Amino acid sequence: MRIGPAGRVRGLVAWASRHRRWLIVLALLSVFFSVLGYFTNPVSLPGMCRIYG
Repeated sequence: MRIGPAGRVRGLVAWASRHRRWLIVLALLSVFFSVLGYFTNPVSLPGMCRIYG
């Protein structure tokens, strides 16, 4: 039993609407750390690559 493209899109939209709050939180965290990394001075400390990727 295969699911067509329309069914997959409906499933994806349903999943996104169920998890909307988590998706918004993750997007805001991503923007926060991107802005934080953009405006901070570049510092070379051990372990910084683990924090900022």
